Amino acid sequence: MKLRIDFSFLLFNALIFLLRDEELILSFYAVCLIHEGGHLVAICLTGERLRSLELSGFGIKMITSENDTIFSPGRILVLLAGALANFIAYPLLLCVGGLLPALDLWAGIYNLLPYSSLDGGAVLELLISGTPHEGFFRLILFTVRIVISAVLLVLTFADLRCLPAFIMSLILLYRSF
Repeated sequence: MKLRIDFSFLLFNALIFLLRDEELILSFYAVCLIHEGGHLVAICLTGERLRSLELSGFGIKMITSENDTIFSPGRILVLLAGALANFIAYPLLLCVGGLLPALDLWAGIYNLLPYSSLDGGAVLELLISGTPHEGFFRLILFTVRIVISAVLLVLTFADLRCLPAFIMSLILLYRSF
């Protein structure tokens, strides 16, 4: 298996540790382990092999085959398994309390957003690729992504705490091209 660690991953982790909030840091990494563990379980269940792992500031990308862009039910299961693991873990983590349950739930929701570098967008890309109306579906996806960014921009004017989400939506929009 190949392992690639991008500089942005190291930078992102350094920024997290600057927060100096142990609960937030531990919760963040626990949520990531739950999410990626869901993908790994699905990879094993579908008989796939993990060929490479790419760590970047934008997330973790697992490559299971030469061409991960070919539609298959197993591929869809692998993509959705991370968010599913977050959703399954959420009620179990409620008894732990603190930030962990909420962060876990939000990680599941976030990863289902329709951006191609996230699990939900990757599923949509697989479903529309090669269809007769692919161009139309891509236009709809682009429009939805623009609307998400616009809503986050409006929310940022109302509450500056939404600014990181707005910036991330722009980065994800850019990476979707």
